Amino acid sequence: MTPDLKIVSVISMVANVLRLVSKTISVIAISLISILFWTSVSSAHDPLFLLPEHQTPSEGPSLPDGTISFAFYGEFLTEGETRGFQAYFADGDFFQLELLIPAVDPEQRLQDNQLPFLRLTSPDGLTQTLYPSIRSRFDEPFTNTSYYTLIQERRTATEGIYDVMIVSRAPARFTSAIGTSEQFGTPVERAGDRPSSFTETAERLDEWYTKSNSESSKKDENKIDASSTAEGSEDVPLESLATESETTSNLSDNELDSSNQESIDLDTSDLASTNQTLWLVIMIAIVAIPVGVAIKRILKSTPK
Repeated sequence: MTPDLKIVSVISMVANVLRLVSKTISVIAISLISILFWTSVSSAHDPLFLLPEHQTPSEGPSLPDGTISFAFYGEFLTEGETRGFQAYFADGDFFQLELLIPAVDPEQRLQDNQLPFLRLTSPDGLTQTLYPSIRSRFDEPFTNTSYYTLIQERRTATEGIYDVMIVSRAPARFTSAIGTSEQFGTPVERAGDRPSSFTETAERLDEWYTKSNSESSKKDENKIDASSTAEGSEDVPLESLATESETTSNLSDNELDSSNQESIDLDTSDLASTNQTLWLVIMIAIVAIPVGVAIKRILKSTPK
């Protein structure tokens, strides 16, 4: 074999290897992007916005299945406002309800006795007042947002409609999340101005998170600091608020608090692990795609 033929043979072998590598990278990149998309979707709640006309549960959105995960976003302009919604559960369903605030000003500077709270009415008519008993922060890297979880209630549901009311004690934005099963586009009665696309949802959530529409909340930022200084020892600590919640419940709150805290720790750990995995997937995809493109360009200029 002449030297020229050897060179051509080597070039041909290299080209074949490059084609195989290019195909492999393309398949991997497509797979990673698909995994990333579905994982990011499944980690979210179906968002709804609670408006001023949703003052009571009977006026607010009515969920046909409380196990489906929804997140309700809203804002209080003054103390004493309420927002509400309803959710149906079958007997034995897993019940999960949370209350959160964004980890930004002015919400993150609210004192314990200025945080919003929940009133939960069971199908049997029993009303339970749930006050904030935790302030656990978590960061969401994909939306670049952060929140404080204030209340996390978990139990076994009884059949019927649960009424949920969020009550304000100061101007603040809030989020109430319910359910654990990811399922988007579920029809909801009295849903109000519901986003019709992912783009609209992202825009409205960004506006809700980055800009407080409450002029009174901005004016009261200094009042919040002043009142906390003036009241001093009169502030109600989280422990006292949790105690009041215990007296309004027929459940064994000591056991619930213990199990809830364990669940919160597990959720936080799972969220951190999921986020790290997703970021790794993103970095691999970012590197793999341009490499695949570069290999294809080399192949085009290589004789077969």
